[in-house]
Amino acid sequence: MPYVLIARLVLAAVFAVAAWGKLSDPAGTRHAVLEFGVPAQLAGVVGFLVPLTELVVACLLLLPGSAVFGAIGALVLLALFTVTIGAALARGAHPDCHCFGQVRTKAVSARTLIRNMVLMGVAVFVLVA
Repeated sequence: MPYVLIARLVLAAVFAVAAWGKLSDPAGTRHAVLEFGVPAQLAGVVGFLVPLTELVVACLLLLPGSAVFGAIGALVLLALFTVTIGAALARGAHPDCHCFGQVRTKAVSARTLIRNMVLMGVAVFVLVA
């Protein structure tokens, strides 16, 4: 089952880099959360909880006994991100994704949605394998 291990490692790396990037730039993360429409009163909390959750998902994916829970967490987070990004695009907005913090910051686009769907496919593969 080396393909499952590779899939888990890819997802764990994506979520770990995303978490690290956001946690190392709290002001940028808070700004991105605001651009996606989170109320100002909650932006700080959401800006902290999202990367913290990403970090937990990454850790769960690394451990064989908890990989299924990590894959479920990845799938849920990616689905939430995809819906949020899709809603922004539907409104004609293109906020800065800040998906990987300062590591890679770019405005959301259809490409962002495609990337998320591919990653969701990887998470589903981990779940069913």
